[in-house]
Amino acid sequence: MARRKEFDPEVALDAAMRLFWRNGYEGTSTSDLVDGLGIARASLYGTFGSKRGLYLAALDRFLSGAAAPSPADILASRASALDAVRDLLETSAADPKPGTPQGCFAVNATVEHGDSDPEISRRLEGNRSRLETALYGALLRARAQGELAPGIDPSSAATMLASLNSGLKVLSCAGEGQRDRITTTVDTVMAMLTSPAAAVTD
Repeated sequence: MARRKEFDPEVALDAAMRLFWRNGYEGTSTSDLVDGLGIARASLYGTFGSKRGLYLAALDRFLSGAAAPSPADILASRASALDAVRDLLETSAADPKPGTPQGCFAVNATVEHGDSDPEISRRLEGNRSRLETALYGALLRARAQGELAPGIDPSSAATMLASLNSGLKVLSCAGEGQRDRITTTVDTVMAMLTSPAAAVTD
């Protein structure tokens, strides 16, 4: 009869995600993982194979939306497409919930690894592509609703907004002193996107 695991792999994976999110891959030692997950080293390797295997699983967990509502869900949550875009940007720059690290695991992974690791790069590029696709869909909806300013190309604007979204996550890590800068950034980009006719209607 197979011996049962002495820990819940899902709970351990969630704890590992937060450790890697906070400290990065290089900044998280195997001892940190053993202590933080509360499991034996043999159990860690037996379940996840290696520190790298655990990191990839933790990154996948984050990218699946385990830590927060997905951008696609946020962008579909409002009758007004541009209100939903604002919600996404403001959510990205909001203070973290208790127990949640600052910033974004995916952005941190991009900074730490760049394009040096093909497996990580593939995951992160897929995440960026999904975000741009969701934003593109929201902007097409905004155009159909008469909200989008004339001359705005939804595809180019989606790429710009995805990049801005990452930048806001980085800026939010700099503390409360950046709150006015974040607000000004969001207000300015939304003003650029909004049709004057829609603004009058509102």
